[in-house]
Amino acid sequence: MHAGGQVAAVNGSRSAAPVALEIRDIRKSYGAHEVLKGISLTAHEHDVVAILGSSGSGKSTFLRCINLLEMPNGGEVRVKGELIRMTMRRGEPVPADMKQVDRIRAKLAMVFQQFNLWQHMTVLENVTAAQIHVLGRPKAEAAAKGEAMLAKVGVADKRSHYPGQLSGGQQQRVAIARALAMDPEVMLFDEPTSALDPELVNEVLKVMRDLAAEGRTMLVVTHEMGFAREAANRLMFFHKGLVEEEGAPREVMANPKSERFRQFLSGSLK
Repeated sequence: MHAGGQVAAVNGSRSAAPVALEIRDIRKSYGAHEVLKGISLTAHEHDVVAILGSSGSGKSTFLRCINLLEMPNGGEVRVKGELIRMTMRRGEPVPADMKQVDRIRAKLAMVFQQFNLWQHMTVLENVTAAQIHVLGRPKAEAAAKGEAMLAKVGVADKRSHYPGQLSGGQQQRVAIARALAMDPEVMLFDEPTSALDPELVNEVLKVMRDLAAEGRTMLVVTHEMGFAREAANRLMFFHKGLVEEEGAPREVMANPKSERFRQFLSGSLK
């Protein structure tokens, strides 16, 4: 079942909000292996969309296709109504304008599973570098913004440390601060707690719950069932490159229509 094109926001107040991100029929193949078979999504401002699915279902590839870290083979992505323009080169889709891609990527801040911090830079330098080089902010302004975002996620006291001196949970909070400092329209989280030791997961989830509560627009690939149920207003379950089930998290988790989703939940909740 592919219902991606018929998505309606489940929270009435959010559905009235402007559209932040619109994805139409995204497809991605590696050779003969079709990873995404046509997935659509409309996320309004303040939506928090939890994306669930087994390993290999296409969740992370979907996020990476949105900001063109992976080149989709077909489909469209619009950010705040602006279409990311693509063209064909030697039979492969490529961006028509890399300056446009760089500008739009700044609006689609991504938080990775493995943190992706620069190890040779201090925490504050990690949080200011993209502000300076991508957004063109003056160094003093970028530093002030960085300090504020580090305080927001609870690691202001680590500003002069290097990533290798921090726990995994602290590194991921720095990565979230780096994303926030770009003032993104949408935040993309790719399994942000899966690389963490169990005792560190909650400190990152707390930051993410706070961001959801303040109205950040977020797409979150996750296995954290509690976060999906409590913090998200939309849930999408991927299976073999398609949307198998979607809707309000509490409703679809309590009464899954898809047998595959039922099996996934029973396995996750054991």
